Amino acid sequence: MEDTDGAHAASSDNANGSSGTYLLRELITSVPVQGDDDSEAHITCVDAWNGNLYIGTSAGEVLHYVSIPSDPSDESGQPTYIFATKISPEYTTKQEGADSGVKQILVLADVGKACILCNGTLTFYTLPELSPAFGNRIKQGGCSWVGGMDNNVDEQSSNGGQGKIIVICLKQRLRVIRIGEEAQPRKLRDIELAGVTALQRRDDLACVADSKSYSLLDIVNQRKNELFPIMSQSSPEMTPAEPETSRSHSLSSTSPVRQARGHERNISTGGASSRGDHLGPGNTSAWPDRRSSRNSLSPQPRSRDHSPAACDSPSTSARASAEVPRESVKLTNLLPPNIAAPTANEYLVTTGTKLSEPGIGMFVNLDGDVSRGTIEFSSYPDSLVLDGKGLENDEIPEDCDQGGYVLALVRKPSGSGYRMAIEVQRWDTDPGESHRTKEWIFVNHSQSFLTEDERMTAGLRVASTGSELLIREISEGLRLRRLPITPSEKEPSEAETKRNEEEDRFASRFAQGKAKVLFYDQDKVYWVHRNALILQLENQLATSLQKNAMGEVSLDTQSIQRVINSIRGQDASNELEFLTLTYIRQKASLMLFGHLVLQTMNGVNAYEGDKRSAEDALLSGDVDPRIVLTLVPPLAAEVMEGDQGIWIAQGLRDTISMVRQSCDLNKLVQDPNGPYGDNLLPLIKRYLFAWRKKKGFGSVADESHVFHTVDAALLHVLLMLDQDSPLGPAVSDPPSIRAELNEVVDRGVDCFDRAIELFTQYNRLYMLSRLYQSRKMTAQVLATWKRIIEGETDAGGELIDGEQHVRKYLSKLRDPNLVRDYGCWLANRNPKVGVEVFADDMSRVKFQPTEAVAMLKEKAPSAVKDYLEHLVFGQNHVRYVNDLIAFYLETVLAELNASETSKLTLIESYETYRALQAPKPTYRQFISDNAIDAEWWRNRVRLLQLIGGSHGAASKYDVRSLRERLAPYSNELVPEMIILNGREGKHDQALQLLVHGLGDYDTAIRYCLLGGLSIFHPTSSSAPEQPLPTKEEQSVLFNFLLHQFFSIEDVSERLERTSELLERFGAWFDIAEVLNLIPDSWSVEAVSQFLVHALRKLVEERHETAIVKALSGAQNLKQAVAFIEKTEALGPTIVNATVESE
Repeated sequence: MEDTDGAHAASSDNANGSSGTYLLRELITSVPVQGDDDSEAHITCVDAWNGNLYIGTSAGEVLHYVSIPSDPSDESGQPTYIFATKISPEYTTKQEGADSGVKQILVLADVGKACILCNGTLTFYTLPELSPAFGNRIKQGGCSWVGGMDNNVDEQSSNGGQGKIIVICLKQRLRVIRIGEEAQPRKLRDIELAGVTALQRRDDLACVADSKSYSLLDIVNQRKNELFPIMSQSSPEMTPAEPETSRSHSLSSTSPVRQARGHERNISTGGASSRGDHLGPGNTSAWPDRRSSRNSLSPQPRSRDHSPAACDSPSTSARASAEVPRESVKLTNLLPPNIAAPTANEYLVTTGTKLSEPGIGMFVNLDGDVSRGTIEFSSYPDSLVLDGKGLENDEIPEDCDQGGYVLALVRKPSGSGYRMAIEVQRWDTDPGESHRTKEWIFVNHSQSFLTEDERMTAGLRVASTGSELLIREISEGLRLRRLPITPSEKEPSEAETKRNEEEDRFASRFAQGKAKVLFYDQDKVYWVHRNALILQLENQLATSLQKNAMGEVSLDTQSIQRVINSIRGQDASNELEFLTLTYIRQKASLMLFGHLVLQTMNGVNAYEGDKRSAEDALLSGDVDPRIVLTLVPPLAAEVMEGDQGIWIAQGLRDTISMVRQSCDLNKLVQDPNGPYGDNLLPLIKRYLFAWRKKKGFGSVADESHVFHTVDAALLHVLLMLDQDSPLGPAVSDPPSIRAELNEVVDRGVDCFDRAIELFTQYNRLYMLSRLYQSRKMTAQVLATWKRIIEGETDAGGELIDGEQHVRKYLSKLRDPNLVRDYGCWLANRNPKVGVEVFADDMSRVKFQPTEAVAMLKEKAPSAVKDYLEHLVFGQNHVRYVNDLIAFYLETVLAELNASETSKLTLIESYETYRALQAPKPTYRQFISDNAIDAEWWRNRVRLLQLIGGSHGAASKYDVRSLRERLAPYSNELVPEMIILNGREGKHDQALQLLVHGLGDYDTAIRYCLLGGLSIFHPTSSSAPEQPLPTKEEQSVLFNFLLHQFFSIEDVSERLERTSELLERFGAWFDIAEVLNLIPDSWSVEAVSQFLVHALRKLVEERHETAIVKALSGAQNLKQAVAFIEKTEALGPTIVNATVESE
């Protein structure tokens, strides 16, 4: 049940106390409260000190209980209280109503005394056995209340030798006394203030209350500053002695408290004038040295001469107080005052109108000003205590929130009456907060329903000494236990049992709580203790677990998310808080993930918000991924644990067990295209990717097993998600599942052996090869690619053009054995690609041609030809020309010897070609266009290319031996014989075969121009490497060709071919020889073009000769002139002839 108190009050019903801030824990029950006459009675007061429990009853008795340690077999671990003694304090007159029976038990621990107020009489006893003190001679009658110990003095550090100062509230005055351990109580002073029923003191300043209002009292200077009436609206009208201007600050003008206070607050209790503030005779000082805005803003008295005269004796003051009452009011249905001291500078007091109507808590400072915002109670508190910070003498358990709380005994409407409850709320929150959280602890008691004005017999009390409580629920949730990977439990081993005991001992140190607040009701006493944060949050999580009538479990994700939000960003202040926050975050995240598992089991696609919440919670909770994976088959099989197992908090293990018991995980439909793939797999994938980033962090416990599990599960998830991806390489933009899978494998995984099993299971051979590559296992990489190329199933289809892939990979290797083996394998499979392995100049492993040829001949004979072609044609290795020619020739000749059909095919090709009408292609082009899909045919074409080419290699083969082998096949291998005749200089025979054997006239002309070189080379347009023959040599060849043309049997063909030859190449012929060869029967028109060109050539030669002669004559004349000029320039030379004498 939730109840909202106030428009802006958030509420929490704590019927069982399990999820609230405070809990009730039974201390003692069935207390024998009946008197000797067996009349009905109840507990009226209680206190606990140093293992002793003192209980006062309405029958006028005090029961003393003593605690003894718990029995080791008692799981609660709480001490047991046994009855010790019972006393009946003496009293003067039996009182009625609220003053009957034992009203107060005041323990003065530092002086070893106890004060008991019974039927208006105060008596003194020694601790702990409650023997009469001071010879049972000292009693004080007419007492209404006792207390007033200094709240600023820590009882633990006070000096008992100086005694303890307390205040006794008599009917007409207050009496301040000092009590020591041995000395009798000594009165320090009397303060003439009647009717006080409650008092709290700090140093010399006290806040007191009578039946109508609160006041501040200086007990040393005996000055009083009146504050608020207790009954703010229903109080009788108060008539002040003199009208004064009301104050204009502190509470707002709309406050019901302030509206009821129109009179001056400084009122005398003993004089005739209401303006005086003296409480004792001879005191002339004003409110001593307490300056505040109240003093500066309050109207000042007109004259201090109007103060009452000093009283001659206390009796005079008492008498005056009785004779001049401040108000005339009935004493029935008055509200009980409540005063508490939350801080060293503040008091908390309560005001209201009726017991059943809301009450107001107001904070006033030592100057009487309201110091902070008010707090509201569901009803006016019958009893009120404070717990938490602000109480300097209070000891707060380390595992509790250090906030200050106010606990009030209130009544909540229930049916036709009211139900008693302890209302819990913070008093130290920011006054500007619009919401104030309240909780109620409902109590089952004999007064199940109260009437509107019925006073409660129950009450709250701050014990003199707190008690250590054992809260096993804390340790039971935090202690570590081994998580079974499979749901089936097995008996724990001896080592596990020993570890369990160690974990229990370790967690037990967090199971200690501190309780200081007592709650009593009828014949029962309870501790009201701060509930540990871990229990509050865990029980809030427990409320999110729901079961329907069929026993099916469901989880309220919004409730779980509220718990997560409540601790978001919260920092731990101690070890228990750290463990608590970590534990709750992890448990909440597992519950959210468990919700997704349950949704998946039911075949429901979860909301995106639920999936995001679960993912965020798992990431922030930092849950060991192995725990999560145990809930998801088949990923649970990937969980790796060491010899000691996986140890997690008991509460987390219970959550895993709850999910397992709620459904049969073995029946989970593992369809990546259904709820399984929508709810779980993407979330797990991202979670595992986040964990992979933690590799190398020293903070990860059991690192090796954790990351082995992470990598194996991540690979498994990606393989399941990638099953429906299109065949082929991964797409990187946008990133695909396959690209993520590649990234995981390439970066390396810690589950190498398991990864091999997974890739094999899912037929992902290419991914297996990438896995080997990540470990640089080149032999395994090549072996895996070989399996794919040879046809073994690869579900991903990533290896495109695998043979080229292998070739490129081999070129990067340094292992000659691998390159040799897989190069030969590839050459056998695809010779053209395979030989590139041995022929690649960029390869890191290089083979000499002789070594490669020998290797291929042994292991890949089919690739020898391709390798030789590469050597001869690609690298111009003339050394291997004869080998290649021999290979081609062997293939062709073997075919011709074995098949007559092949012979006929060749002969028919010649006949077919000769039958073609001009213009027709060359025979080389003809056989290329009409090639037969046979290896011997292709080899024959390559043979023609090789022996008929113009490159250097073509001139290095042995022509003679080749002719000898081809001679028996001269009719079938006509082009080969033509080439060989040309190589041997038998041009006339070669041209004869071209003209009459093939009828390839264009090739014959080309033969003459090139001198028989490169006539069957495919790149005939390229310039030959060897020099062309001279024109004279060409003329000789053309004359041979002309004679062959004149020998063509077909007359028309003969005339046409001859005319064309003479017309195109007439310059290479001698006209006289041609004219002698031309038959007389031919018309001039048939050779007209030749004759025109020939005659024109003759004319050109004649003219050129005349020009040359003229130029020569001119040059002779020029030289003659030059000689004459030079001779003249030199002049004559005279030589004297001498005659030798005989």
